[in-house]
Amino acid sequence: MKTSKSLHTFSTFRNFLLRIFNKEFLIFLFFLVLSGGFWLIMTLNETYEGEFSIPLRMTGVPRNVVITSDLDSVVRFTVRDKGYMIAYYGLDDTFRPIYVDYKVHSDGRSKGDVPVADLQRQIYLQLSKSSKIASVKAGKFSFSFNFGRHKKVPVRLLGTVTPGDNYYLARVDFTPDSVQVYAARNVLDSIQTVYTERQYITNFTDVKELTVDLRKFTNAKCVPSSVKMKLYPDVLTEETVEVPIEAVNMPDNKVMRTFPSKIKVKFVVGAYRMRSMPKNAETKELLPVGFRVVVNYEDIEKNNSEKCPIYVISSPNGVRNVRPEINTVDYLIEQR
Repeated sequence: MKTSKSLHTFSTFRNFLLRIFNKEFLIFLFFLVLSGGFWLIMTLNETYEGEFSIPLRMTGVPRNVVITSDLDSVVRFTVRDKGYMIAYYGLDDTFRPIYVDYKVHSDGRSKGDVPVADLQRQIYLQLSKSSKIASVKAGKFSFSFNFGRHKKVPVRLLGTVTPGDNYYLARVDFTPDSVQVYAARNVLDSIQTVYTERQYITNFTDVKELTVDLRKFTNAKCVPSSVKMKLYPDVLTEETVEVPIEAVNMPDNKVMRTFPSKIKVKFVVGAYRMRSMPKNAETKELLPVGFRVVVNYEDIEKNNSEKCPIYVISSPNGVRNVRPEINTVDYLIEQR
């Protein structure tokens, strides 16, 4: 019973296929494929242009020569030929690298140049006889070199680095902190600092470490070309220190006394920097080393005021937003 039912199902399916793939349909399908093939042949037989690239390498560089400005790593060119050849050139690994000889193209002193005509000749060796090079894209086909002249130059950060709220950038460390720069004498003399590529780093609260590339110089080479950079954020805290008041621009025959003789100065500093600032060994209070607060005798002569303005004219490295707790003080001027 089951076998009879299966045969009936197969017969029904076969009849369905025969109705679809009848003789007329197969003839139509044959001519469709045939016309598509003719269209493809005619299309590929038309003339087209395609853009391609070939790797460019330099050989024969002596061991005592340092290339300070390299050639482009590829040559980009446009080829005109039949469509089927353009399609073939588009396959992977069609073109082999082009090699240029350092000895042939250098001037023996500091520069070298590879003529475009030389590149075209080598490209033609890898093309069909029917292919024509329509153009070679503009590129850097010259190079510079020296015979090991170099100097050590410090690395500096270029860019914007902003830690998170209530933090500031305490310090930046580079590993290595200096690099060797190879160049001709006149170029070396003009390079005093090597900067990183421009950085934009924000909103971090922990030590951040990353590898950064160094900015390139024309006709100069940095070794290494990248360095490790560590950014150290620090928590900001507000502190106070008591600083003596000095009188400046006083006549030799006069003495100025201020009341009070010391004032409190407020400032903002990182917690790490705060730990390194000098303190009294017994009281642990902050010492005013690096801070200087003054009153100017010339202000009194000009204004003849009962109070004298005070100024904070110096503060230690690493502190910011320095301001006196009061802006004026009483004073007394005495004859010597």
